Amino acid sequence: MFSKTIQAVRKREALAEDVDWDLYKWIEGHPGLSIYELAKSIGWSHGKVYSSVKRLEEDGLVKVDKAIRNGRSVSIVTYRKWQEFFTEEELEEMQQPGYFDEIETILKKAQQD
Repeated sequence: MFSKTIQAVRKREALAEDVDWDLYKWIEGHPGLSIYELAKSIGWSHGKVYSSVKRLEEDGLVKVDKAIRNGRSVSIVTYRKWQEFFTEEELEEMQQPGYFDEIETILKKAQQD
């Protein structure tokens, strides 16, 4: 399953069709912007950004918080740090010597399939 996901993402990236992934990467580099500010900074329509943010939020990749800026309510978008997806035990396991060597081997094998 994992290798199919990687292949699908790479295929969509190559075709420049993965709007959500592009926006996620943008949010990662520009955390704390409102949906309007994101749309303006990336050059997309508000609706396109809003829809993509909603999908990313449903998938748990970003979080949206309401805030007041200049007397207006805005939706502030931040990405979830990768550590938030793991338990304390999993994070401890990742600190063991050689852990990421094994992951790298699995990813290389998945790319070949």
